[in-house]
Amino acid sequence: MVASVKMPVGRKRVYSAMLLAMFIACMLPITARAEACKVPPPMSAFDPPGFYDDPDGYGRAIKPLHAFIEQVNKAADIGDKACVVALLDTWARANALMGPINGYQGYFERSWAGTDFALALLRLFPQSKSAAPAVSPAISKWLIEIATSTRDADAINHLHNNLVYWASLDLTAIGTLTKQPDLVDAGIARAREGINDIQPNGTLERELNRGDRALHYHNFALIPLVFTAELAQARHVDLYAENNGAIRRLANLVIEAVLDPSSFSAYSSTPQHFFPWTFAGDLAWMEPYQARFHDPQLMALIAQRRPFINPRLGGNVTVAWSGRPATGRSQ
Repeated sequence: MVASVKMPVGRKRVYSAMLLAMFIACMLPITARAEACKVPPPMSAFDPPGFYDDPDGYGRAIKPLHAFIEQVNKAADIGDKACVVALLDTWARANALMGPINGYQGYFERSWAGTDFALALLRLFPQSKSAAPAVSPAISKWLIEIATSTRDADAINHLHNNLVYWASLDLTAIGTLTKQPDLVDAGIARAREGINDIQPNGTLERELNRGDRALHYHNFALIPLVFTAELAQARHVDLYAENNGAIRRLANLVIEAVLDPSSFSAYSSTPQHFFPWTFAGDLAWMEPYQARFHDPQLMALIAQRRPFINPRLGGNVTVAWSGRPATGRSQ
């Protein structure tokens, strides 16, 4: 007889969710799946107004891109490789999003889109030791161009804040997918800038200057640092250990604030306001973090919020990351 193996409850739920997603994908009528994978017209000119400068104009300009990202992520969530490749290959061949940008928001959005596409593809195409990328040459070339534009964007680089940390994830994710070590190195260098910005009490000085959004941006800054640290482990780089465990200090600050938002008053006297996604999808970093560190404080926080869906992180982060075995040294 073969002994049965008892699966941990959290992992069992994630495994069940994956099986359900695959079952749904198989049961969908062919016509419905074809309609869901219908490729929208690629966006060539892409120069939205600033998120805070003109919220209505921003919403109108970004809507087609957000719809495309959602389409890609939904296909990735059900494991439809052919659909994800068809969507991205069409936009790649049109060199979408690579038109001139006169403002600044377009650089941020293009970087976030590239990050999302790379993480969605990394879910579907596990990395091998082969030097060749797992995705098509057109997609690889396009994503490398997005990463290069992010790397060289002064609109991002001069800020030295959370957007530089997000650029680190863009470069590291795309570099990992396309087997471009120079991009991965550039991404890790930007992550180190963020890690070195974390103060002994876990705060980020530039994000404290965000007034009533300071806590939101501490959490927002943490997201790319955690995911970049996870990807860096494959290169035997332990970003969690750097600056005396700085990422964990920032994570502990955020965890404490999620448990008790008033705790942030120790760092800022300004009452804090959140976006609807601040303590929802933007807590997606907790999935890989918990898979690595098994923090007892996170168990209840994660359970009541799953699944974590994030349009900058490849879709359903719970399915993609929660069951991953931790590798590297930061156990």
